[in-house]
Amino acid sequence: MASKRARFASARRAAGYTQERLAGVLGVDPSTVRRWEAGDSEPLPHVRRKLAELLTVSPDELAFLLEQAVPVGIMSIVPRSGAHDALTKLPVHGVSVPTKPTLMSVLDQTRLLVDQTLSAGLASATRLTLIEERVASHVTSYTRTAPVAVLQGVVPDLIEVQTLAAERQPAGIQARLSEATAVLGLLSADALMKLGEISRARYWYGTARLAADDTANPRLQAQVRAQEAMLPYYYGRVEQTVVLAQAAQALLPQTICSAVALAAAAEGRALARLGNREGAEQAMHRAQQMVDQLNEPTTDAAFQFNDKRLLLYLSGTLTYLGETTRARQVQAQALERYRADPAIAIDPALIRLDQAVGEASRGDAEGACELAVRTLEQLPPEHRTRIVLTRALDVVAAIPAAEQQRPAACELRELVTAQENNH
Repeated sequence: MASKRARFASARRAAGYTQERLAGVLGVDPSTVRRWEAGDSEPLPHVRRKLAELLTVSPDELAFLLEQAVPVGIMSIVPRSGAHDALTKLPVHGVSVPTKPTLMSVLDQTRLLVDQTLSAGLASATRLTLIEERVASHVTSYTRTAPVAVLQGVVPDLIEVQTLAAERQPAGIQARLSEATAVLGLLSADALMKLGEISRARYWYGTARLAADDTANPRLQAQVRAQEAMLPYYYGRVEQTVVLAQAAQALLPQTICSAVALAAAAEGRALARLGNREGAEQAMHRAQQMVDQLNEPTTDAAFQFNDKRLLLYLSGTLTYLGETTRARQVQAQALERYRADPAIAIDPALIRLDQAVGEASRGDAEGACELAVRTLEQLPPEHRTRIVLTRALDVVAAIPAAEQQRPAACELRELVTAQENNH
């Protein structure tokens, strides 16, 4: 019986399960698993949770895997892609993509079919090179692109890479596909983090880590962990940021590279927020030394840690250490550097909100809230995401409790609430 749920079957194989082994773990008959994959039945509700755990996916992702892999009607001309289907169901803060097939979506699907035919089962070197070129383009444009647009651009490439990886490939090809998956997964996780989709971001950071660890590239493995350290810094337990940042550095203890420099800076900023002055200063000193010695091109591409991005981390570190003079100098220097490229929006906003946190800590509640409100209002709507709103609330938290009901603080809270409702 042919599988109509190719995505589900691919996820089962990727998790290392045969139909029989998966049935045994779940306590069902192997014919039941075969019926799921044939599209003839659905897993019962009490089985779905365990099934999602075994396949290491979320409940929403399991529902996606169990959908028919081949849309009906005109879309059935492409039997394996699902790229348009994935985009139409992407749940990102109310942003929707038209669900009816369009000429462009059919054209995209047809292109995948043609590529698959030309590749004839094994990924051709040319096709893989084209995928890697698109991945590099995503990385280059990432810092200037709104998170929702990033996700809409990345999803088709993720599906294409997954389609190739699900087939048996030579070891060298499989490693390159894993690297592409890690980078695309990391871009997705970072965009979801900015949007405040915390659970989804956590899943995608996990996917990126699995993919990176499937390669022999320790720099990529360190990069994933260093980037993931940002999630608990903004939304969770800051102590977890320290753990992830130290794990990234431990992978390359004698190496000077962008990933390790980022990890050291992330550790320093987190330690400052935890009140560990000595540890924060030492970590930031290591980050500064590495940045000074980096022999890498200085760009604004994603994951490129350079002297400009170091200023962003120094801004937060010095703010939480209460180093007023040093913080102001670093922030002024950073904002001047970022002013050269107005398309980069979120980093300068976070620096201004660091300034506002500092003002609040020094007792200027009104000035701090006015700066935060002005920062949010000047930020383009597509970049006014949860990460910025969360940081704006940190400004209110830095104000003494007795002053948190002042008009300026109330205005800031109301603006944040209004923006959250818009999402």
